Amino acid sequence: MIKQEWKNIFHHAWIIIVLIAIILIPSIYSTVFLGSMWDPYGNIQNIPVAIVNEDQAVTYNGQSLYIGQELVENLKENASMNFHFVNVQEAMSGLENGDYYMVVTIPSNFSYCATTLLADEPEKMVLNYTTNPGTNYIASKMDDSAIEKIKSEVSASVTKTYAQTLFEQVDILSGGLQDAVEGSKQLLGGVNQLSDGNQQISSHLKTLASSSLTFEDGVTTLTTGLEAYTDGVLEVHNGVYALKNGFSTLSQSSPALINGLSQLDQGTQALNEGVQSYTDGVSKLYSGSQTLVENNDTLNSGIDNLSTNVTELTNGQTQITIGLDDLSKAIDSNITSLQDYLNIYQQLNNQNPTLAQVLINQGLNQNTLDILKQQGTIDEPTYLMLVNIISQENLPSLEQLFKTMNSQMTTLSTSIDTLHTGSQTVNQGLETLQTSIDTRLVPGIHAYTQGAFDIHQGLETLNQTSTDLLSGSQALASGTTSLTNQIPTLQNGIQSLDLGINRLYEGTSQLISNNDTLVNGSQQLDQGALQISDGANQLALGSQDLSQGLNEVQNGVETLKTGLQDGADQTNMQTSDQTYDMMATPVTLNHEEISTVENNGHAMAPYMMSVALYVAGMAFVLMYPLRNGIKGAKNAFSFWLSKASVMYTVSTLSAILLVTALNLINGFHPQQMFMTYILAIVVAAAFMSIISLLSLTTGHIGDFILLVFMILNLGGSAGTYPLETSSTFYKIIHPFVPYTYSVNGFRKTISLATASVTTEIFIFIGIFVVCSILTILYFALKNKEDRHIIPQAFEENH
Repeated sequence: MIKQEWKNIFHHAWIIIVLIAIILIPSIYSTVFLGSMWDPYGNIQNIPVAIVNEDQAVTYNGQSLYIGQELVENLKENASMNFHFVNVQEAMSGLENGDYYMVVTIPSNFSYCATTLLADEPEKMVLNYTTNPGTNYIASKMDDSAIEKIKSEVSASVTKTYAQTLFEQVDILSGGLQDAVEGSKQLLGGVNQLSDGNQQISSHLKTLASSSLTFEDGVTTLTTGLEAYTDGVLEVHNGVYALKNGFSTLSQSSPALINGLSQLDQGTQALNEGVQSYTDGVSKLYSGSQTLVENNDTLNSGIDNLSTNVTELTNGQTQITIGLDDLSKAIDSNITSLQDYLNIYQQLNNQNPTLAQVLINQGLNQNTLDILKQQGTIDEPTYLMLVNIISQENLPSLEQLFKTMNSQMTTLSTSIDTLHTGSQTVNQGLETLQTSIDTRLVPGIHAYTQGAFDIHQGLETLNQTSTDLLSGSQALASGTTSLTNQIPTLQNGIQSLDLGINRLYEGTSQLISNNDTLVNGSQQLDQGALQISDGANQLALGSQDLSQGLNEVQNGVETLKTGLQDGADQTNMQTSDQTYDMMATPVTLNHEEISTVENNGHAMAPYMMSVALYVAGMAFVLMYPLRNGIKGAKNAFSFWLSKASVMYTVSTLSAILLVTALNLINGFHPQQMFMTYILAIVVAAAFMSIISLLSLTTGHIGDFILLVFMILNLGGSAGTYPLETSSTFYKIIHPFVPYTYSVNGFRKTISLATASVTTEIFIFIGIFVVCSILTILYFALKNKEDRHIIPQAFEENH
C-alpha cells in the first residue's frame, strides 16, 4: 500500500504542491518571525531617545559645577542609544507621536542637589525619564535598562566630584595644621612675653596699695553730691507720672475714634456701591422701558387684528355648521331612498323566482342594455347592476350590497350629527372668546401700553438725576477714604508718644530706684577704698602664682606644637584621577556565563521552532486525505504504514529544512548543530503523531481541539518568560505539555555545548510510539466497521 500511496501522490500535482508548501511552512514561519527580532539588543543604539537639559550651573567651593552639561557631553559621545538633544516641547511631542521611545529630563536643580551632601537636609539628585509603553512596551523596558546605565554614570561622576572635593579639603586641612604649627610657635613666644609682663604687674600692684588713701578722700565728696542729685530726680519723676496719667486717658479714647472713622468709611463705600447699583438699575430699566414703548403700537395693532380675525373665524365656523346640517339632511334622504330600493327588490324577489328571469322574460338582454347605455338612457352604475342581474340565477350579493350601503350611510349620518354638535360647541366657544377679547383683553392691552409709557417717562426723569447722585456719593466716599487713610498716621503718632512717655516714666522710675543704690554705693565705695589696698597686696601675691602657671602653659604649648606637626605630616596626601575614580566606583563586576546565547534570535528559536513544527503538522492533517483508502485496506497496519510513509517524510524534511534555513538565512549557529537536527526530526514526528491521532479520532471538531491544545502549549511551556512569572494554572500544566520538553531540548542543543538531550528524545519517541499504536487501533476499528457495513448493504440491495 505504500507504493500505491506514493503513486497516488505523484499522479496529483495539487497534492505535490500542498506537500511542498507544508514542508516549507516551518522554515518560512521561523525565519520570517525570528528574523524580525533576531538581534534587537544588538541594535539598541538605533532606539531614539530625547535628552532635555534644564540644569542650572552652581558654584561649589569656589568652583563652577554644571553636572547636567557634563552628562550631555558624555551622552553625545555615547553610542549606546540614538540620543537627540531637544527642548521639552519637542521631546514630549515626539514621545506622543512615537518619534522617541524615551525622554530623559535633567531638572534645573540637578547640579544644586549635588552640593547638598553635607547640608542638614541633603537633597537627592533626581533624573526624570518618561516612556510611552503604549507605543512599544519592549522598547520601554530597554529604556529602563538604559536609564540605569545613565544613572550609574551620573552617580560615578558625582561621587568622583565629591571625592575630589573631599581630598581638596584634606589638603586644605593639612595646610591649616601646618599653619597651626607656626601659630603654636608664636603662642609659645607670647607665653614668654606674659611671664615678663607678670613681673611688671607685681611691681605696679605694690604702688597701687600705697596710693589708696588719697582715693578715700574723694569718695567722701562724691557722697554729698549724690544726696542732692537724688532729691532732684524724685521731683522730675512726679511730673512725668502726671503726664503719663493724662496721656493714658487720651490713648484709651483713640480706639473708639479710629473705629468710628473706619465704620464711617465702610458706610460711605457701601453707600457709593448702592448708588452705583441703583443708577445702573435705573439705566437698565430706562432702556427696557424704551423697548416696551417702541412695541406699544405693534401690540395695540395686533390686539385689534386679533379681534377682527376672531370675528371672521366665527363667521366661517357658522358656515361650516350650516353645511354640516345640509349634508346630514342629504344623507338621511339617501338612506330613505336605499331603504325604498331594498323594499322594492325584496318584493320582486318574493313574487318571482329570480329577478333575472323576469328581466329576461321582458326581453332585456345584453344587447338591449348596450343600446340603452349608448343612447344615454341608463348611466354606467345602472348598466353594470343590470348586467349583473341578468347574468346570475339569484341575487343575494345585491341584497347584501343594499344592506351594507344602508348601514354605512347610517354610520355616516351619525358621524355627521356628531360633527354638527361639535361645530355648534365651537361656535359657542368662539362667541365667548370674541366677548372676552372685546371686553377684557383689548382694554387691558391699551391700559398696559399707556402704563408702560408713563413708567418710561418717570424712568427718564430718574435717569437724568442719577448722574448728580452718583457724583455726590463718589465724592463722599473719596473724602472718607482720605480721612481713613490718615488713621495709621494718627495711630502711629499716639503709639509713639505713649511709648516715649512710658519709657520716660520707666527711666525716672529706674533713677529713683537707683537713688538708694547710689547712696549705698558711695558708702560702699568708701569701704572699698580700704579693700583696694588690701586687694592690691593680695594681687601681688597672686601674680607670683600666675608666674608658676605660665611656666606650665609654656610646656603645654610645646606639646601642642609637636602634635600639630604630626597631624600636618599625616594629612599631606598625593591624589590623582585614579584616586577619585576609585572613590567613585570602588566595585567592578566580573560576569561569567555557563552557556552561550548569541542574541535574541537564538533565545527565541526553541519556542518558535516548536510552534513551527506543530503548525506544519496541523497544515498536513488539514490538507492531506488521511482517511482515503481505508475501505479497501487489507489491514490497519499496512494502511497506517502507507500514510506514515508520507507523514513522517514530510515532518522529517520540514525539520531538516527548518534548521538549515535558520542557519543560512538568519545566521543560526547552535552549539550542537547535529543534535539540533536530530531533536527537530524527533519532535516533528511526535507532533505529527499527536496531531494526526486527534484529527482522525475527533473529526471536524479535532481542528478546534488542536488549536486549543497549541494555545495551552504556548502558555504552559515557559518559552518566553520564566515559569515563575506565570500564574498557578500554567505552572500546573507545565510538566504535561509537549512544548515544555521541545523548548528545553532545543535550548540545550543551541546554548549548551555539552548538555545531553537524551531525556527529551526518549519522551518524544514515547509520544510517537503511543500515538502511532492508537492510530493503528483506530484504523483497525474503522476497517472492521466498513467490512461489516458493506456486505450487509450488499445483501439488502440483492
